[in-house]
Amino acid sequence: MFQNIKERKTYYISTLALAGPVIISQLGHTLVQTSDTVIIGHFLGKISLAASSLAHSMFMLVLVFGLGIAYGLTPLIAQANGKGNKDECAKLLSNSIWINFFSGIMLFCGVYYGSMYAMQHIGQDPVVVEEAKPYLFMLSMSIFPLMLFNAFKQFAEGLGFTKQAMRITIWGNVLNVILAIVFVKGMFGIPSLGIAGVGLATLIDRILMLVVMATYVLRSKHFKNYMESFSFFSVQGKRVKAILKIGTPVAFQYVFECQCLRRSFANIRSYRSFGASLSQRSLDISIHDLYDGHRYFCCSHNQGR
Repeated sequence: MFQNIKERKTYYISTLALAGPVIISQLGHTLVQTSDTVIIGHFLGKISLAASSLAHSMFMLVLVFGLGIAYGLTPLIAQANGKGNKDECAKLLSNSIWINFFSGIMLFCGVYYGSMYAMQHIGQDPVVVEEAKPYLFMLSMSIFPLMLFNAFKQFAEGLGFTKQAMRITIWGNVLNVILAIVFVKGMFGIPSLGIAGVGLATLIDRILMLVVMATYVLRSKHFKNYMESFSFFSVQGKRVKAILKIGTPVAFQYVFECQCLRRSFANIRSYRSFGASLSQRSLDISIHDLYDGHRYFCCSHNQGR
């Protein structure tokens, strides 16, 4: 057994070097919700904390579905690159951008018209629901830049460049925390925005992450040969179908896994008191993040192979 490990040491090291940054960058998406919860609970109190937990419960399914759709690009990029077909890589990126753009529109509509309505009919305290609405709206707006960010991110990772997205995600999380505190406390002449300020911080953070990631892919010397035939308006049905053929099953798998976890820990407890409900939701959030870490490790390991 130990002899086999030694023989495959190079394989293990190369796999971890490729998959490790992917794990961190993907986990960073859900850690945004955790940091938001900590800030809201510390500065805004019980009602806002309950509202943020409710909004996260509604938004998490949208988030994991969007991440799943974006995953469809990576194996196709790796396959085309392995064949030395750089033109195909560029065309796949263009198609992925449009897929993620329209997916972002549909996911936003799903949150705005679906989740917003559902919150009012699941027996939650009306005060909590009203507090959650502006925060959930900001989160739903952030799905646009997040989906486009993932298009460029999955392209780079399909070519083996995984550390850049990890660094952008880490600094994005740091920026999100700083902006959230500034907006909540009302610092530097900015009025206190309450829970909506935390959502605004997340939106700004994801817009900047998109700008940096897109600039890196479009301007870096590493991708110069791939970008020669790149065009935003190059959309072909067969490539759209190929990306969705991989991404859609992954998206639904993530949704089902996430929903099963939510049901297991009864994330929405309308009959509980505030204190008991908050304790339960805090536990749910912690376990959910641990679960995400395991899921992202498995997914990232498979991408690295």
